[in-house]
Amino acid sequence: MKLFFYILVIIIAGGVSFGWSWKRLLDFNSYKKPFIEGSILTFLILFVSSIWWYFTGSNPEVGMTGIFYNLIAFLVIITCNGFILALLFSKKKQREGLQ
Repeated sequence: MKLFFYILVIIIAGGVSFGWSWKRLLDFNSYKKPFIEGSILTFLILFVSSIWWYFTGSNPEVGMTGIFYNLIAFLVIITCNGFILALLFSKKKQREGLQ
């Protein structure tokens, strides 16, 4: 059951990060600010998840392992988010250049 919640939190954090960054990319001429905002949202969600994992673990080692897993998930999500935003930004610039 704990693994189900972990995977659910990862999916929610990724979805919120990608969704928010994409929405904000439409408002800016740079992808840096949407990327930073998406990263902060992901960090906050995974930070709360890390606190939950730490206090629900049977011993401190399990809690620290969960925090490490959340750190790895954070790095993967922001890396994927950066690549997606760079791709979307380049397509947005190409479209604006054609008009």
